[in-house]
Amino acid sequence: MEAPFHFNPPLKPRGKPSVTVIGDSVTAGLGSSDESQKWTRLIADQHYLTVQDISHMGETVGSALKRVRKHEIESELVIIEIGGNDVLGSTTPEQFSTGLESLIEALKGPNRQLVMFELPLPPMYTVFGKHQRDIAAKHGVKLIPKRHFYSVIGKPQNTVDGVHLSQQGHDAMAAIVGEILR
Repeated sequence: MEAPFHFNPPLKPRGKPSVTVIGDSVTAGLGSSDESQKWTRLIADQHYLTVQDISHMGETVGSALKRVRKHEIESELVIIEIGGNDVLGSTTPEQFSTGLESLIEALKGPNRQLVMFELPLPPMYTVFGKHQRDIAAKHGVKLIPKRHFYSVIGKPQNTVDGVHLSQQGHDAMAAIVGEILR
């Protein structure tokens, strides 16, 4: 049953070389004191892309939905890296499911591809992963296998605290996203 979730999602080439990224502090960093070059900037530079980065520290599916509604999504490709704060915070699995579905519906558009990082979850939180997979399947969202996310945050040198990316972590995340973009 897990086999289909171990392969990189195939993307269809589109016209405008741009991507929009919705994320939490794994993408946005830890604020003004974090001087690392974020993976979103790295993929922009390495792949000659315009990147609309509307990631934000502390983001949950609910707050990401509010932020998305304030921005015009410019890209035909949207990468979603969200959910860690929901899992680690007080969001129930049902609230996560409802919020994620609303976020996906807000992001959908004509000719738009949605790609989402699958959450690497602790054993007691697998229901969040089930909701994520079910919603992705329902809406045609492609999932980036959780092994990729874990391969980054699972190496101590890639994080500053076990979750948030160091410069090496941003470099590793950019390499993963770059491979998918190819």
